[in-house]
Amino acid sequence: MSYHLRKVCSKILNEYFGELVAKVGDVLFQKGSNPLRDICRHTRLPRAKVAEAIAVLIQHNLVMWEEWRPGIPSYSLIHDRILLILRFPRYVYCVREKFGEEGEMVVDVLLKEGQATASHIIVTSCIKLLEASEENQPYEQKHVTMRNQLIRLIENEFVQRCPSPQDANKPVPVLSIKEEELYNFPQELVDLKALQQEIQQRRAGTTNPDVTHPDTDVLWRVNYDRFHIEFRDSETQNSIVRRVDPLAGECLGAMLKLSYKTSDPWAPVLNPVSAAEIRDQLKDLKYLDQYLKILEEQSGDCVQRTGDSGGGQYRLNMANAFHSLTHTLIYNIVQERFGSKAARIFRLIHKNGMMEQEQIAEVSMISKKDANLLSHRLLHDNFLRIHELRKTLAPSPANKIIYLFHVDMNSLVRMTLEWCYKALYNLMVQRETRGGENRRLLEKRTRVESIVENLKQSGGTEEQIQEVEEMLSPSERALVGQVVAIQDRLFDAETGLDETMFILHMYLYYQTQKQ
Repeated sequence: MSYHLRKVCSKILNEYFGELVAKVGDVLFQKGSNPLRDICRHTRLPRAKVAEAIAVLIQHNLVMWEEWRPGIPSYSLIHDRILLILRFPRYVYCVREKFGEEGEMVVDVLLKEGQATASHIIVTSCIKLLEASEENQPYEQKHVTMRNQLIRLIENEFVQRCPSPQDANKPVPVLSIKEEELYNFPQELVDLKALQQEIQQRRAGTTNPDVTHPDTDVLWRVNYDRFHIEFRDSETQNSIVRRVDPLAGECLGAMLKLSYKTSDPWAPVLNPVSAAEIRDQLKDLKYLDQYLKILEEQSGDCVQRTGDSGGGQYRLNMANAFHSLTHTLIYNIVQERFGSKAARIFRLIHKNGMMEQEQIAEVSMISKKDANLLSHRLLHDNFLRIHELRKTLAPSPANKIIYLFHVDMNSLVRMTLEWCYKALYNLMVQRETRGGENRRLLEKRTRVESIVENLKQSGGTEEQIQEVEEMLSPSERALVGQVVAIQDRLFDAETGLDETMFILHMYLYYQTQKQ
């Protein structure tokens, strides 16, 4: 595991859970699977503190355990899920687009809690939604709406049931769940009257309401894979929209929906669908046959024609789609770092597999001096590799050795991921530094905005509101605007890096499926 990935994971844990959890997570990242006593020794923290940090990580699905010795568990960190914390805003936005504000509240609660019962999710979502609404809306039926939204999310597999212990009496429980229970919502365990009663008590100011729910042993969590299917399809459709037009992207989206009815969504190659089925989905789309022909030719071998029955059989090769996306991404990186001539050389070598030094200059139509310089620069920065080829096997110095340039795309993708981790860490540090340097000013602005909001709700006069707003001078407001704008740009850069990392991770996933 890489040094930069470790730094990013530690930074994320520190930012979201605090220094104690970050220290325990860092030890688990470095040392691998360890029992509690070894973690305490490495962190030099009290046993109670370490146990508390591990409990937080388990609650947020970031640590798993197995029996190390009889009655003693060993804990290991799931570092891939730590990176998903940066993707939480995208998850929330995706649900908002599909299910509205109520669905957004449900997923937001689950992302913050890690694991929670259905009753807790419904009550917390209702209270947040009622607090966010400006009007005094009646809340009698809000809990029913939230329950229905949670059921919709479970049926669409965005939320799944957590596995439960096989034997609760074991010192190291083994978690498991039946396949049919994973997305089955037991409605008999949700008491609507108890939900309404708890919401009323919490809105009245009761911190510990005297309400019991029958689903205390049934926990739910976010299904990250389902969101990643949405992101993967979105990336594929956007690439088609950029290459062709929005109608071609709509056609590809219909093919994806039809393929999922008969295929495993994570299969590298989906089952074929007929043109007649696609036409039933897109009744308003004219020239469907022409669009299918264009997709077959210009989708980077993602859409493949496999037969003629039903107006034509078409299948989607998702491995080829991300193969093409990743190659385009690497080409753009080479062009930005070394220029268009180097990108041309890199593309030719990758297309031809292996090329000699003299052949590069001839085929790329670049002067021999520039071709030699650029190819060796690419070699120095590990974008190219050299393969030695002897004409004969006899170990004689007279034998000529041919040096062939080639591209190792898998190692190049991993190297690019390392750059992404490093850039992501630098962005997070920069964002934290900017916020720390102007913390007092940002806190002052927050206090002023809070006072103004309270005055507006309590019916304060315009003079009172203006007097409070004048607590921030024009120069301070300008500085706050600059700091917020910089932080927004840094956050946007983090989001862009996360999208790049998603494409690279998908490429590596499909490469492992081929092996």
